[in-house]
Amino acid sequence: MADNISDEIYVLEKVTSGAYEMVDSFPVSAMLGMVPSIGDQLTLDLYDDDEGDGIAVAKVVGRHFVRYIMERTGDECYAWFLFVETIKPDEAHDLADAFGKVFRQEFRDLLWTSKPSPPIHDPVPPPNLRKSKRISYKMKDPVYWTPERKEAMRKKREARLARMGDASRPGKTD
Repeated sequence: MADNISDEIYVLEKVTSGAYEMVDSFPVSAMLGMVPSIGDQLTLDLYDDDEGDGIAVAKVVGRHFVRYIMERTGDECYAWFLFVETIKPDEAHDLADAFGKVFRQEFRDLLWTSKPSPPIHDPVPPPNLRKSKRISYKMKDPVYWTPERKEAMRKKREARLARMGDASRPGKTD
């Protein structure tokens, strides 16, 4: 008779058919031994190269500590299961910006030390094309993309989307 204690917390969500589906898992050690309670929110913030890729928020609506017994062998297993519902907070974009800022400031050494720096290429003269067909080669230079320039481009993109009647960011999830 063996006891197995799982170091994973399993996250389940009810799908449209009414069945439960496992959507994620994470180690108990990531929560310093604590298990989220009902009402807590689990947030996934995807971020890559100074551009937010989206944010997903799930609210804990139930939690179970499961003791599973194999009757044939008498073996027991123990694990935590969380039941969540996906929510879309109105301030999702602002939350993603705030989370990203903290992680970039506080965890820069941990998150980006193993990442190699991008190669710097010598500028290539543009090919002899019509002006409308030319590629802006300076835009390929990493030095060109300062935080101020990125912010200005983001504002222009949002203004353009607002003029088109769609204020949400396409391809982004709340």
